[in-house]
Amino acid sequence: MSIQLGPYVRGEIQAPLSYTFQDSSGAAIDLTGYTAKFSCREQDGAPSLYSAALASDPTTGQVGYTWTGAEWATAGHYMAEFWVGNGVHRLASLMLEFDVRTPVGSIPAI
Repeated sequence: MSIQLGPYVRGEIQAPLSYTFQDSSGAAIDLTGYTAKFSCREQDGAPSLYSAALASDPTTGQVGYTWTGAEWATAGHYMAEFWVGNGVHRLASLMLEFDVRTPVGSIPAI
């Protein structure tokens, strides 16, 4: 199962991305004491490195990632996921998928 995002344009810096970790009944998982990581790569690209993510509201299972604008170097089909762990438990999010296209012109400095 995956979540579809976007579509996006190379050079965009989107609003921060949020994700809520839930148990099998749909209740939020308390992430107090967990570390969060975010990984993003183009489908046919090199394996992604993990970037720091933020447990933005740990008691409600929410994590977030603030886009830098460097995640989408090329147009293509991208995959991403969050990971959280506390040294005892380690959980991955659903896969996040989105397409990125090339801009019509140069990326404006705005």
